[in-house]
Amino acid sequence: MNQKRNLPFDRSLRRSCLMALWSVCLLMFYRQASGTPSAMSHKTNCLKDTVPSSSWVLHGIVTDENSKPIPGASVKITGVANKGTSTDLSGRFMLEMNNVADSIEISNVGYITQRMLPGGQRNVAITLYIDEVAQKMNEVVVVGYGTQKKITVTGAVSSVSASDMQRAAAPSLSNAIGGRLPGIITRQSSGEPGYDQAQVFIRGQASFSGGNGPLVLIDGVRGRDMNNITAEEIESFTILKDASATAVYGVSGANGVILINTKRGKIGKPLVSLRSEAAQLTALRMPEYIDGYEYASLLNEAQRHAGMENVSYSDEDLQKYADGTDPYLHPNVNWTDVILKKHTYQTIHNLNISGGSEMVRYYTNVGFLMQSGLYKEDGLNKFNTNSNLKRYNFRSNIDVKLSQTFSLTVGLGAIIQNGHYPGTPMPNIFSALGVISPIQYPVKNPDGSVAGGASYLGRNPYALVTQSGYSDQARHTLQSTLAAKWDLSRLVTKGLSVNGRFAYDYYNFSGIDRIRAYEIKQYMGKDPVSEEDKYTVVREGGNLGYAKFVSSNDRGSYIEGSLNYQRTFSSKHDVGGLLLFNQKEDTYLAAPTSILALPYRSRGYAGRATYAYDNRYMAEFNAGINGSEQFPPDKRYGFFPSVSAGWIVSNEKFWNIDWMNQLKIRGSYGKVGNDRITPNNDIRFLYLTTITKDANTAWFGSSQQGYKGYDEGQIGVTDVTWESSFKKNIGFDAELFNMLTLQVDAFSERRKGMLIRRGTIPYVAGYFSWIVPFGNLGESKNHGIDASLKFQNKPAPNQVYFSFMGNFTYAHNKIIENDQPLREGVPYQSARGHSIGAPYGLQAIGLFKDQEEIDQSPVQRFGQVRPGDIRYADVNGDGIINADDYIFLDGHPRDPEIVYGFGGTVAWKGVDLSVFFNGAARTSIFTVGPSVFPFLRGPGSYNILKEYYDNRWTPEHTDARYPAATPENNSNNFQYSSLYLRNAAYLRLKNAEIGYSLPELMMKRYKLKSLRFFINGTNLLTFDKLKFLDPESNNGTNNGLDADNLGRYPLQRSVNFGLQVNF
Repeated sequence: MNQKRNLPFDRSLRRSCLMALWSVCLLMFYRQASGTPSAMSHKTNCLKDTVPSSSWVLHGIVTDENSKPIPGASVKITGVANKGTSTDLSGRFMLEMNNVADSIEISNVGYITQRMLPGGQRNVAITLYIDEVAQKMNEVVVVGYGTQKKITVTGAVSSVSASDMQRAAAPSLSNAIGGRLPGIITRQSSGEPGYDQAQVFIRGQASFSGGNGPLVLIDGVRGRDMNNITAEEIESFTILKDASATAVYGVSGANGVILINTKRGKIGKPLVSLRSEAAQLTALRMPEYIDGYEYASLLNEAQRHAGMENVSYSDEDLQKYADGTDPYLHPNVNWTDVILKKHTYQTIHNLNISGGSEMVRYYTNVGFLMQSGLYKEDGLNKFNTNSNLKRYNFRSNIDVKLSQTFSLTVGLGAIIQNGHYPGTPMPNIFSALGVISPIQYPVKNPDGSVAGGASYLGRNPYALVTQSGYSDQARHTLQSTLAAKWDLSRLVTKGLSVNGRFAYDYYNFSGIDRIRAYEIKQYMGKDPVSEEDKYTVVREGGNLGYAKFVSSNDRGSYIEGSLNYQRTFSSKHDVGGLLLFNQKEDTYLAAPTSILALPYRSRGYAGRATYAYDNRYMAEFNAGINGSEQFPPDKRYGFFPSVSAGWIVSNEKFWNIDWMNQLKIRGSYGKVGNDRITPNNDIRFLYLTTITKDANTAWFGSSQQGYKGYDEGQIGVTDVTWESSFKKNIGFDAELFNMLTLQVDAFSERRKGMLIRRGTIPYVAGYFSWIVPFGNLGESKNHGIDASLKFQNKPAPNQVYFSFMGNFTYAHNKIIENDQPLREGVPYQSARGHSIGAPYGLQAIGLFKDQEEIDQSPVQRFGQVRPGDIRYADVNGDGIINADDYIFLDGHPRDPEIVYGFGGTVAWKGVDLSVFFNGAARTSIFTVGPSVFPFLRGPGSYNILKEYYDNRWTPEHTDARYPAATPENNSNNFQYSSLYLRNAAYLRLKNAEIGYSLPELMMKRYKLKSLRFFINGTNLLTFDKLKFLDPESNNGTNNGLDADNLGRYPLQRSVNFGLQVNF
């Protein structure tokens, strides 16, 4: 009898193995598998057959309340040991019965256990109903190196669903999470294909010298890029925020942790899912520059304002710029329209196949993304000069149960990303838009040649895009993981298991540059005698070059072993433990120096002990011990402990608030570290002194012969170590009316030991600025609050479903110590007490109205001052405005201190509508640069924003926002000041989606499980005070000359059409 019962199971095992090994044939196999006869062909309604004389086989099917089969459900005879079976992929089972008085028990995780007395029946149908209480009690969340029951978690942990991230249709995952989780702060500053990743911080920034980005682990392996995977592949996305959650990562956990687990197969028939979408992309906000007539008129105005008798352009010239009658000698070019399209497109396709049996489960995803750029093309070229990105994703996860106690998992991921770009890098192209004025020269000369110059101020944006050649870039990533679990419950003690993991990753970035020096000619007009066009050749043209490069060739390996324990005693005492060892090695073979090519090695140990009593009181201890070869031998290991506790007040007997279903209070304190002590982790072995042989030339003798020698390249610091972060967290989780959940956390952090170059070592010590020794002297504070709110109703069939969610994060930091000396007389210039990245400049108090006001004001030492120039505050009261009057301004850092998001979903009879808003506050931006500094390098230099032109000072408009135009470099107006500091807060309609799912009866007719059509959009609306500049743009750099915060590829608005079908 047992042998018969195992036959269908064996066929299922063979089918599952074939599915995993030959994923390319999965679709064909699915057709065969779906047609395989089931293990039981009888009808499932109860048939009262004649009772057999001794024993018989009971056939049955187990389904949920929606009549869907439940595979893997346990079916056993009540009270009889080792007498049971489980349902197959179709929810069917066969069980040998010996007595008509025997009852059977049917159970499955998350469902209410059912008992029934078959009597003499041979065929039964059982329905299991969801056990909402048990689901809440048994719901698990991903935590560091494992999972825990959500109800017993005492740390600050948040997660977001993959379906929410899919609505963003974002090529980079970091652009799909902003505002969707409490604690996450993001800012995207570029939309260039392949380079559109957002900056990500967890609870803001606490380090002003080291890295602030979180540790990211994908399938338990650190160092993998989350922007390389698609939302379609993700099973869970979790962030760990406090010391209790991150202490097990020790020296890498100070900036928070992101845990991403990819999907795995589930027991059941093969499930095929296809999601296909296509989008139209539009530049979100492009800078608007003045036209040629306005530019020439403004220069005349500036020259008259400076007292110059002769201006550059006559009335005749101005008329030609206005009417376009002389386009070659009086051009009027809108360079933005010349090089950028209005629209472009993007497509994303993902095919998933999953399923399996009790013995083998599999999941496979194949994805393709193609995104085209916004650059216009020249049809005369034999090559494409528009940017575009093609990415191919493959992932396969296989879980094999080799025995009742031993299981094996194999994961394989591959990403191929091919990028194609113009021969000129993107920053140079967009910088040229802000450099080249509309009247500088035409796009092309009368003979079709490229106009312009070869210098920085003469680059033709059209030629940079279409004539400079092209660059092909290839990124290849391979990720492999092998993990095993050995359950020692029978061999040693119940709840004990041993786990192991090994991963090997490979990454290569290479490319080919085909750069061309294109011909440049300057049109000089017509010869007065021959009337032929005259040209000056600025540069001779050349052929396409060829240069192959390999900038990255990286390999990483990771090994992990752990001992895990989880057990419940007397139904009230939940005890858990973890002991773990890990080791990682990364090698960057294409590093620019030999010392950076040496392997980066780290080793760690982690431990966890948890205890919960009666689901009321919880306590947890976590610790990490980590070592890194970055530090001296006697300081390579550090100990990072944390403690936390929780109390579920609502489970107390005295609790009688019916409308509040759950209330849990929790708190934690601990120490974690940050070994990324430099922003790019590009300075190594700081405890060693290095000697270089190419020291600066020294001159000797009467002949002053120059000789090179040896000097220190790096002064070793023997006590250098990691940053230490001391974190506190207190929070609560609540559930109200069985529909509303609320999570609130307040946190504070003290970051110590930040690595900085010593600022208090006097120059007489003999150190050059580039070899001043480092020291772990930096210190800062960070505090804030984050919260989330979720509501969803529980409608009856054919009623309206609706839900609402909201997230809020506030994080504010303050520098405590930076080892910078206090300058006498200007203590207010110390960064101590101010935020990291706080705006710094002169305090503007308006614009000078006339010469009398200038004469009565303190002397401003930044050049000649005229009416209409910026008036600054004399902070120290010495009667002079100079560098001593720079202060920390009343503004906020560029990266926002507040990020929030809110949205909702409504669904009824197959139609669903969802919206999501994302916003940021307490963020400022300096709107500085050539585009608001007219004629920075003399007449004709740089383009000028319409924003400046419409709001500049003139004798008739003295209450303007911007100073008067001057025809030369006016240093007085080109200082960083509060006049240029703007509020960059914003609110975006980040995503909106409407979808329709076809009725189930129609799907059955076409043998489909479901089919849904949808339309969604991203970055649809933006509400802000800037208007002329995207509020997420990069900040201008401190020199404010060649750098311009407009010189970036624009963010994009997308309108996306798609479908998702499940077979």
